Amino acid sequence: MEKVKAFLNSGKLTLVLRILIGVMILYAELPKLPDVEKLSVFALYSYQFPWLMPWMEHTRILGYMAPYLGTLLGLGLITGVLTRLSAFGWGTMAIIFIILKLHVIFIQGRIQPCYCFPGPLANLLVTQTLAIDIITLPLLAQIMLAKNRKFFTLGALLPERWQHKLRYIW
Repeated sequence: MEKVKAFLNSGKLTLVLRILIGVMILYAELPKLPDVEKLSVFALYSYQFPWLMPWMEHTRILGYMAPYLGTLLGLGLITGVLTRLSAFGWGTMAIIFIILKLHVIFIQGRIQPCYCFPGPLANLLVTQTLAIDIITLPLLAQIMLAKNRKFFTLGALLPERWQHKLRYIW
């Protein structure tokens, strides 16, 4: 049991999870940046949420913000900058994605493409990406709760007093 605890608190495990999730996020978000209107805003509108219709201008704003925010969070995880905050941010977005996808599947009764990933993964359905989001949540929790997160992180370069002050978000 001690070896399992040591492994779960290992900086190396946290590093691997940070890089895997960060690369996944960047793979999903970076290709959307050249045409955010088509690849993000349109995708959000395609989900046809009746409770978002009165606030369509907000839906548009969210569609524009998501790829940029996701890119920042992915870069934060990969570089080790504000890792807890980045993991929390993506975890929050994943929970929102889960709720939206569950609404499409169970309330609207539709199975449609997710429009989450580009290239060969472009045709993944909401049911498939729902599984990815659910699997990602405990991995993000490990990143947020790990005691040793300083392994290969830019936060380790900060002075000790700054590391102490930023310990809850870095």
